[in-house]
Amino acid sequence: MASVVQIETNELKFCWEQVLRTNRLFRISQVFAPADRAAQLVPLYALFAAVEEVCSNFSEEEVARRKLDWWRNECTLSNTQGSDHPILRQLERTGALYALPRDSLERLFADAESRLDPMPPEHPEGLRERCRQISRPQFELELSLWGDSRPDAQSCDSIAAVSGLAQLMRETVRRGAPGNYWWLPLSLLARHGVSRPEISRDESAAPVQALFTELLGTCRNWAPQSLGGRVLPQRADDATRHLSVLSQLQSYALRRLRPHQPTRFAAELNRVGLAQLYQAWRVARQARVR
Repeated sequence: MASVVQIETNELKFCWEQVLRTNRLFRISQVFAPADRAAQLVPLYALFAAVEEVCSNFSEEEVARRKLDWWRNECTLSNTQGSDHPILRQLERTGALYALPRDSLERLFADAESRLDPMPPEHPEGLRERCRQISRPQFELELSLWGDSRPDAQSCDSIAAVSGLAQLMRETVRRGAPGNYWWLPLSLLARHGVSRPEISRDESAAPVQALFTELLGTCRNWAPQSLGGRVLPQRADDATRHLSVLSQLQSYALRRLRPHQPTRFAAELNRVGLAQLYQAWRVARQARVR
């Protein structure tokens, strides 16, 4: 029989593997999380990754909805205490489970379900708000780990759109046609005279390249060039330091997407190296540590 230590080690390994399949930048950002919260973030982000995979890797919508319903059911407190799933077991072991608000969890699953058969945004501003909707419940759940001292998730809206857009781009590559580019604003498609199927058929076409150049140019203004303590309330520096680092890494990656075709976006957003490590260090250094 495996020892308790070995079981916990295997569960933690499972959580890391789940996270790294979708969001490799977390490998860097988690290093800069306060020590008393870093361990709790791993299973929490593994849960985010599992939900993201449901939205981006399905052939039948009804099957995906049942998977989300399973996660809903398992994440209720009474069920999770007896769950055998590694992510849920680690949420319980680290104590993160008992801090997660039920309403934020429900918003996480409800928003994920809305992306199974989504309505496209009319304009870039609609896309920006849609991206914020993706990030808000995730931010609420992470900030809930700070208990009564947590800041309002609305204070993180300046970085929420960047995180949501990065997730949509990751989902696009795994989802595949015909629903992969559902989030592109209708006004941009009309202005450049292209359809979503045409994008999938020929990403190198001049109108397609022009569309993404305009979109990425617009998205550059969604988040401040410098995050950290100057963007978020000073009293929240510790609680929001990890979000600041991760969002800045994503913003940095978005600014480097222009030379690449859309099918390369997810890989570029997940690039991990010395440049990303240095960027994370700069942001973490700006955030005042108590």
